[in-house]
Amino acid sequence: MRDVDIRQVDRSSLADLRDIHVRKDSHDQPDIQDLLKQTANLYMYRVGEIVVAFDYSNNGKTVDDTFALMVQSGM
Repeated sequence: MRDVDIRQVDRSSLADLRDIHVRKDSHDQPDIQDLLKQTANLYMYRVGEIVVAFDYSNNGKTVDDTFALMVQSGM
């Protein structure tokens, strides 16, 4: 699913991100099994008609941390 071309994907096959509710597991991490019940593709979603692609890294930073760094750098 990671290698699907964002320009070629069938939008109707993607979960709408507004409908996804991420629960945390006992280690305060996203419950991946619960997330997989809500979407088949962890790398691509849609928000309305807009397709959004995600890339995950295992660097210990949260999305909030990364976004704050982007704002601080003036991006």
